Amino acid sequence: MDCIFRDAISDLDENDPICFGNMRRRLDHLLEDSPGTLGLTRGCLTIILIAITVFILTSLAKREHNKGTRQYELPFHLGVAISAQNGLHTVKPCAPDLDYLRRKEYGLTRNIIFRKRCFHGVYSNEAHPRGSVPDIDRPLLGSRRADVLDLDDECRSISSSEPFDQDRSCEPITLQTPEPFPRANLSNVVFGVATTFSRLQDSIPQFSHWMSGTGALFLAIIVDESVTDGNLALLESMYGSHDISLTAIRPWNCSLDVNEQHFAIIRDLVDFSTPETQWAVIIDDDTFFPWPYSIAQLLASYNPVVPTYIGGLSESQPSVEHFGVMAYGGAGVFLSMSLVRQLDPHVDDCLVESLEREGDGLLKNCVRKYTQTELTAIPGLHQLDMRGDLSGFYESGAFPLSLHHWKSWHQAPVDKMAKVADFCGECFLQRWRFDGNTILANGYSISIYEDGISHADLGLIEGTWEAAMGYEGAMGKMRDKAQDGKKKSYRLIDAEEVGGSLRQVFLHHGSWDLDEDGQGEAMDEVVEIWWEWPQD
Repeated sequence: MDCIFRDAISDLDENDPICFGNMRRRLDHLLEDSPGTLGLTRGCLTIILIAITVFILTSLAKREHNKGTRQYELPFHLGVAISAQNGLHTVKPCAPDLDYLRRKEYGLTRNIIFRKRCFHGVYSNEAHPRGSVPDIDRPLLGSRRADVLDLDDECRSISSSEPFDQDRSCEPITLQTPEPFPRANLSNVVFGVATTFSRLQDSIPQFSHWMSGTGALFLAIIVDESVTDGNLALLESMYGSHDISLTAIRPWNCSLDVNEQHFAIIRDLVDFSTPETQWAVIIDDDTFFPWPYSIAQLLASYNPVVPTYIGGLSESQPSVEHFGVMAYGGAGVFLSMSLVRQLDPHVDDCLVESLEREGDGLLKNCVRKYTQTELTAIPGLHQLDMRGDLSGFYESGAFPLSLHHWKSWHQAPVDKMAKVADFCGECFLQRWRFDGNTILANGYSISIYEDGISHADLGLIEGTWEAAMGYEGAMGKMRDKAQDGKKKSYRLIDAEEVGGSLRQVFLHHGSWDLDEDGQGEAMDEVVEIWWEWPQD
């Protein structure tokens, strides 16, 4: 028994320290195989398992206390948690309108500094143009010492020991916004992607944001060698439950790698198109379109009967110099079906002849050699070939038609960010300045500049990512990244519709709350923004 417990504890991984599933399975296996030998009941083993769990979690909680991370909740829905400060303690659920703060994916500290602000959106044809930053002569966040909530004790305010009164701090601020976009009709479009089963499964929330209910066809080449008919059917069913018409197939040439498949899919796009299909769009599995209506608008500007090749260049000048002028696939490659049919007979030849093996380059070379079509470059299609902190881009007031690399070269919850577009269309990433020093980049961040920020500076992109100043040629003039301590940011972590309104959740990790003796704990700061618009 002692050996098995040691083995179970050894299953704790440094990055995922609570592998209770392995522990439970080992104990269950032990009980089934030799209950007489051990002389223990399942109830005894459960008690032992809980004791081990308490020991492990207490150790972890003590180790993590100085980092300000959230206390560990016990599994098995026991309604208790462990923290270094309070040990084993009961968990009291919060009121329904605050209990969302306890979601595990947020990873908040037990005590948080919490503010709620309310916006009353007014649809107006006179809403400020996209490039401007309207001034609001009111503070957005006010004093830092708003309310400190105990998430394990009914979200009570620690200072008053009473449940937090959300209405008390939520006098609405009126903001003019654009109207929602009309419903998009993409029934004349087929989207194509080459990827793996797991990556396509993981990307359902992002694809459903912009493709659900549009009538578009979605063709996926699944490149896993071990993929089964059942896997393909499962993918189609999962996407179908989100009102997406997915066809998942194997490659027609399995010797090609996933990059080459992004060109070879030309043949499949022809085979799976319908008489109504006018456009084919080749994308990566991390291509994201904030608004499907913007895609429909873009394509409506061109005649699909004419061979047409539309895309966006990389923002990286060295990339363009190396790979050439072409449509970069992560931003989305738009092809009229008339052009696709011209390319179809030459797919094999292009695969043999091209020295470039990336799908983008294969397509570029094939278009150049076998057609007379030139690239039409659209600036709003963003490849985002930048690494690191892209807050400067997202806070620049940009109006992106597409986004890329949001889960690899940088991290951004793009489907949550763009949720606001469902309510006010082009207001996504629109900016407002509050009290001269606080900028709301709608759907992305709240930024407080210690020394304030001028309209002149807001007209420049903050160079936050790696080697940012090397991107000025493609993105325009920039300003230096804010010095440490001069800018405080709250980043959006969630957004959802609640009863016809929109709730956005912004987070600043680990602010220290110190007493007169310099003692205290690291507490996360959370800002809830509650949007309401007039109901029809």
